[in-house]
Amino acid sequence: MPAFGPRRSHSASPEQAVARLKSGDYARGIQILRLLQRVRPDDPAVLYNLGMVLSDQGQLDEAIRHLQTAAEQHPDGANILVALGVAQYRSRNLAEAKKALEAAVAIEPENPYALRNLGGCLVALGQDLGRAEECLRKSVAALPQDQQGWVGLGQVLEQRGSLEEADAAYKKTLEINFNNQVAEVAKTGRSRIVQANMRRAVSGDVRPDATMYCLGALQKIEKMSDAEVQKIAFEIAAVGMKGLNPSDSNKRYTLRTLPGEFSGLQLLSYMYVTWKRVKPDADIGFDLSREYQAAMALHHKS
Repeated sequence: MPAFGPRRSHSASPEQAVARLKSGDYARGIQILRLLQRVRPDDPAVLYNLGMVLSDQGQLDEAIRHLQTAAEQHPDGANILVALGVAQYRSRNLAEAKKALEAAVAIEPENPYALRNLGGCLVALGQDLGRAEECLRKSVAALPQDQQGWVGLGQVLEQRGSLEEADAAYKKTLEINFNNQVAEVAKTGRSRIVQANMRRAVSGDVRPDATMYCLGALQKIEKMSDAEVQKIAFEIAAVGMKGLNPSDSNKRYTLRTLPGEFSGLQLLSYMYVTWKRVKPDADIGFDLSREYQAAMALHHKS
């Protein structure tokens, strides 16, 4: 979120505090802002920056107080209202968060931060998902490298049943950064979509094709060591993060750890079976328990 335009000070300024914060020196940045606040208690620039950093640090009650005061002093400041909405959202006061973010969008209808956070707030409230989608689409169009915007878009699309588009949004989230908390939300979302697509593909309690793939996996790894099975499990998990389509019967995937070519459902079945061997209690994000049990019964008979 861009810093609100500060006033100048001969001794210290919000710019100096922001520079400290950007360098990671939060203690000194907060100290400068608190000193400035003593001399300029109603300066919206000081209150805005202090409120934002305290919100990021989890000191939400104080952050909200400062941001509310800043909004009173500068009622047309869209970024102040966005910061206030974010702090309210973090404190789980979703109704107040929505009010602040609606006000920010009313002032600046194209502000991508206001749009992104309003969209996320509407998703959390379960309200007006059509508008939430519209806000988040505009946000990522303006900020195509904003990971939070993409994961929010994925969530609202998933809730609205647009699973293919949701998966694409989650995939974009992972392309931006594969190893952070936002990425974990996207990975979980993609796993849910895989499972939903898999169950949607056929009616009935057990998928015969997945059962036979599980049986083939059981036969394949039966005489392998745990270390060999673990390598297969890890490689399939890595491939799965890039997307596996259980409805596509084409054999388009290959592995270093196993010969041959595999379809999406085949790899998901192999992944389920190998993880059952490596770590039986692991939750890998989709359920083939019925197919696995059927395959186990067939395997014991053979």
